[in-house]
Amino acid sequence: MKHLKHAYFGELNTEGLDDYDVLWQGKIPYKNESVIVYFWFYEKDDLSSEKLNLFEKFLKNFDAIDEKSRKALKAYLEEDSEYLNVHVEELENIPENVDDFVAEMKVETIELWYTICERSIGEVIVNYMIRPEESDEILAVKYDLNGEILAIDWES
Repeated sequence: MKHLKHAYFGELNTEGLDDYDVLWQGKIPYKNESVIVYFWFYEKDDLSSEKLNLFEKFLKNFDAIDEKSRKALKAYLEEDSEYLNVHVEELENIPENVDDFVAEMKVETIELWYTICERSIGEVIVNYMIRPEESDEILAVKYDLNGEILAIDWES
């Protein structure tokens, strides 16, 4: 289906998309601010209300997802502290304690991937950054649509 009206995402039209493209962009409320959400779609796919409903459920449950992500980020940084160490060395006044560091991390964007690209993992990617105005390094927490964490990757 190339056209679909969805209660959450509104009117979606996949005609004219080129390869992988942003089909929808919006914001969700988050801790007295908002987070940008990009919904990526592959031109040759068809839209499904069922899958869109799963994305909607994920976004509406984002407070719990964020809490789960932050616990996973703590475990990740306790096992491999290189991301934290790089920021402590390069930026001023960065917390050296993992708990404080993760608490200071910001959710920069959320990416919804209707179709997962080759070599990629995760239908939903939550991008966390420490001081995004000073660093472009990301810890991407990658989820399936059931809310299970599949991976955490350091990206830039």
